[in-house]
Amino acid sequence: MVWGFITVLNFTSYKKLTGDWVKSILPTIGAVMCIITSLLSLRTGSFRGLNLIDELCLVLGMFAGLCWWMFKSKGFAETLVQIILEIALAIGFIPTIVGAINNPSDEPWLSWFLWTLSFSLQYFVVKLTWRGKLIDFLYPVNMFLFHGTIFVLALL
Repeated sequence: MVWGFITVLNFTSYKKLTGDWVKSILPTIGAVMCIITSLLSLRTGSFRGLNLIDELCLVLGMFAGLCWWMFKSKGFAETLVQIILEIALAIGFIPTIVGAINNPSDEPWLSWFLWTLSFSLQYFVVKLTWRGKLIDFLYPVNMFLFHGTIFVLALL
């Protein structure tokens, strides 16, 4: 549920930041997938409690939401929210990266490859429609690097 919340906040703030629905397709798909995964884990009973990283990321997500609400009339609100959420997402990858280092075969390389490929394509979509704001690249580059790292580790 933490990641559903963070990814929904991420795609909505990213769409507002970029003003471009095409750039927001992949973040929207990511949010939908997180929500579906959360609902399936609740249904199957495989939902686990929050660990320290989940709690930290949830706090960062709530802080990002608060910043967006407090500064929404300012021009920098979405930029600030994106930076905070990208930090939360990066922190959230730590357990998966550690797990992939310790047990690479536990990670399905194909899914990580497909997500990495998707974020590389999103990078080019951003590049083709770029309006001079470097912050537009933060999400796809960050996600490409983290998904790509796990993809490479899964191959080892």
